[in-house]
Amino acid sequence: MTIGQQVNRYEAVIVGAGPGGISTIISLLDAGIRSICWIDRSFGGGRLNELYREISSNTKVGIYLDAVHSSSTCRQIAQSSPSPNALDELEKIDKDETCQLSLAGDMIKMIEKGVLEMKGVTKIIGEVQEAKLEGSTWTIKTKNRESPMTTQRLFLCTGSHPIIPSFHEKYNPDLKVLDLDRCMVKSTLPSLFPSGNGNGEGEGEGENGGKRNDERMKSVVGVIGNSHSGILVCRNLYEITKEGLADLRIINFSRRGIKYAEYTEDGIIFDNTGLKGSTADWSKENMNKENRLIEQIDLRPQSDNSQEEGEKEKKQDEEQQKKKEEQKVEDEIYQDKLNKCTHLIYAVGYEKNQYPKIIIEGEQINDEDLQFDQHTSGFTHNDRRITGLYGLGIAHPEKTEDPKGHIEDNVGVTKFLKFAERVQDTWVKVQ
Repeated sequence: MTIGQQVNRYEAVIVGAGPGGISTIISLLDAGIRSICWIDRSFGGGRLNELYREISSNTKVGIYLDAVHSSSTCRQIAQSSPSPNALDELEKIDKDETCQLSLAGDMIKMIEKGVLEMKGVTKIIGEVQEAKLEGSTWTIKTKNRESPMTTQRLFLCTGSHPIIPSFHEKYNPDLKVLDLDRCMVKSTLPSLFPSGNGNGEGEGEGENGGKRNDERMKSVVGVIGNSHSGILVCRNLYEITKEGLADLRIINFSRRGIKYAEYTEDGIIFDNTGLKGSTADWSKENMNKENRLIEQIDLRPQSDNSQEEGEKEKKQDEEQQKKKEEQKVEDEIYQDKLNKCTHLIYAVGYEKNQYPKIIIEGEQINDEDLQFDQHTSGFTHNDRRITGLYGLGIAHPEKTEDPKGHIEDNVGVTKFLKFAERVQDTWVKVQ
């Protein structure tokens, strides 16, 4: 900072205004922290609201409503928001049913609006360029803004994006790789392919107005992965084909069976990784060998399919041999099937977005050298706790264990709210 430069001081600075950011600011306001600077590039409600509104939620409506009503800040916003509003729309739905993420997105935007109207909350549309820690004070600089800000609490709610590998290139370098986010928006998905003829059979008009050859014009779309996003993509591709909006054949590659959430008296098994709601119903009905539009390819060696997961007591050389055999099987399958594809969609997970430049006591810290603690929501560097730095959201979820002992990342706006509530005292005391 230069001499005489104005500095804005806040009790907390939050970077990101998606589900993680909204959960963070709600928890801080509930805890009595009032001087907060909230920074985001667009304040569009994050990927959930900007990109995934057409997707079916994995969360029951009653869980959304319980999470909102458990917060004094959210209750205040709900009471002051004119009807009809987003919560009114959720109240109309059976509490045990899931809903479209558009309704969850509207709820987030409603809460965001109410928060930004509160005294003490400052909104900055922009991008954080640098965050520097000296002693116990963070100094944050944003692009195109001269005045820096200081705080004892900095929250990175910076989100994530789909992983896009490139291993297809050694099998078929000419494949057109499609963006996963775009493929989860059904309304615009047909624009990525030649149009179909309305019967899902693949016959349409040729370049000169005549009927085109089925094999010559059909698009063959490979989808790698069968987690929630992979199944959503398969569903969208299947439905636009059946509706005649595109002429597609789908090949789904996977290394495991499809997981479904299981509801028990002790809780939900595969709560975060299993399919739920309409997506689960569609998958059970259509992701089978009888579906001629979707070819399912199991990448595991056949001998591995019946093997118990706990059977891993093998010598090192045997393990290496097993990996070689598995790789050989994958190579053969990909060499054959990817050369029949015209398009490819990777649905293999997400990775965190890049952080702003982080400087601690004069040393710039690379992103990969920052370790997030999924129990405390804090960060460490070289096994030392970083003062006043916290994370929340899709890139910084809480680690949880389901009733059968499966360890998962606890993902979703209601789960972010619960995580924030649990660590709220740590944030207030800057522990």
